[in-house]
Amino acid sequence: MGWSVKSLSCWVERPRTALRGLPLLVCVAGFHSIGVAQELEPRSYVNIPVGLNFLVLGVGHTEGAVAPSPNVPVENAFVRTDALALGYARSFALAGNSAKFDVQTARACYKGRADVAGEPVSASRCEWADTKFRLSWNFIGGSAYTPAEYRERFKPGLTVGASLQVEMPTGSYRSDRVLNAGTNRWMVRPGIGMSYLWQGWYFDISTEAKFFTDNDDYLGSRISQDPMYQVQAHLARYFARGAWISLNSNYYLGGESSRDGSSLGDELDNSRLGVTVSFPIAAGHSLRLNASKGVVTRLGTDFDTIGITYQYRF
Repeated sequence: MGWSVKSLSCWVERPRTALRGLPLLVCVAGFHSIGVAQELEPRSYVNIPVGLNFLVLGVGHTEGAVAPSPNVPVENAFVRTDALALGYARSFALAGNSAKFDVQTARACYKGRADVAGEPVSASRCEWADTKFRLSWNFIGGSAYTPAEYRERFKPGLTVGASLQVEMPTGSYRSDRVLNAGTNRWMVRPGIGMSYLWQGWYFDISTEAKFFTDNDDYLGSRISQDPMYQVQAHLARYFARGAWISLNSNYYLGGESSRDGSSLGDELDNSRLGVTVSFPIAAGHSLRLNASKGVVTRLGTDFDTIGITYQYRF
């Protein structure tokens, strides 16, 4: 899907008088740093023909428990998110090799509940998430071929590439709300990866980091976050007519948050497993189904995620 639930997973809306000092603490220490490194993106560095356009429409459902920081009095935390993702991508030649530009955003509806200091709180809302732009470039083994040249000249083998994604703070955000779909900050995500295609089998592995600017307008406080690091690996099998299935995994760590310079002890050390199935439904049209589950969750989310994506190529 490509959309993240990081900023959708803190939900204390307007607690009663006895809890008025807790909303920011709960959101930041427990849930502020979840979700951003949970992407499972197979075939990110596959070599494709240049001059192609892709329109993407996806829906996804995520739900599960949240493991908050031990610094906050939160129990029985649970989040449900339904999102509509929109995206566009174009492949082109860059320095003689294949490259791709994509842009994506999402409309998310979410509900959450938790017991804060023994008192139940909840909230729900539908909002726009932040917009993401990404440039990917296969600089080894990624010769730029037109579709006709690709059919005649492409040879399976090793491909090495790099990518840079930027997330802009365009999503819904109000500084007086604990719950926002937008993050009110910028994110930069450089990455490098390699893939290998051999007799219908495809393997890729990549590593990346996420760097965040501060959110300096959050209920009167400044929220900062350390960089987050991720490694992900995918093993795919291709079938006739362009269908394929992939087993996906990742491991991510870091991302500890601070409030006005004080560390909140919420560093992540988590991993996920997933599966993706893609198949054509007509010339230029395909569907992709995906599911994933947290397998190790020290802090953050223990989410189950399912989604379906429609892609039109032209």
